[in-house]
Amino acid sequence: MKRYSGLLLLFCVLLVSFACKKDPFDANSGSFTDKRDNHSYKWVKIGDQIWMAENMAYMPYICGPDAQCGIYVYDYQGTGSASVNYSAYGCLYNWKTALTICPEGWHLPSDAEWMKLELFLGMKIEDLNRTDIRGIGVNVGGKLKGTGTLHWIDPNTGATNESGFSGLPGGCFEINRFHSIGITGYFWSADAINLKVTCRFLSNANGLFARDFFEKTMGLSVRCVKN
Repeated sequence: MKRYSGLLLLFCVLLVSFACKKDPFDANSGSFTDKRDNHSYKWVKIGDQIWMAENMAYMPYICGPDAQCGIYVYDYQGTGSASVNYSAYGCLYNWKTALTICPEGWHLPSDAEWMKLELFLGMKIEDLNRTDIRGIGVNVGGKLKGTGTLHWIDPNTGATNESGFSGLPGGCFEINRFHSIGITGYFWSADAINLKVTCRFLSNANGLFARDFFEKTMGLSVRCVKN
């Protein structure tokens, strides 16, 4: 009888412990650690989605600008340590690499998931499928941009970061060269159409959140969304 009482007590303790274990993402914001390299990332809940609030920075290897191995750091030329831009802006990934770079439990957002974010921030439905400039009238880009000019080149127009997304202008890698850091933040989606991929970008000059199609070989920033 004592044996069964002990087992029952152990079961009750385990049950209470499990019930009291709090979901770490049951909040409006927080941080988590990528088990692969122990890098910590901030995250934020926007609507019913959970987004990373920093650029992806997982770097198991790194390419020089004359290589096509898929992971770049702005201005790193292939020798020595990674550029100082790494700590602020993370990495730039080609699309093939971006598809697999998110931590366990996260993924590269689809075009539809970006649209869901945009709708929540006030994008007009009729603008969702447009390419190029969108969202200026309702300042969707401004709501996504980190404020100030520490990482954005002046004027960083419209930046309020009211979403908590803290968008950064990590620039891009294109045809063996880097450009636009501090001016533009480019972000991949998971959806390709023929040889090009749907992406988004923010600008220091206005509150747009543009949608366009870029070559798969380019290096852009990655923001992951929770599964």
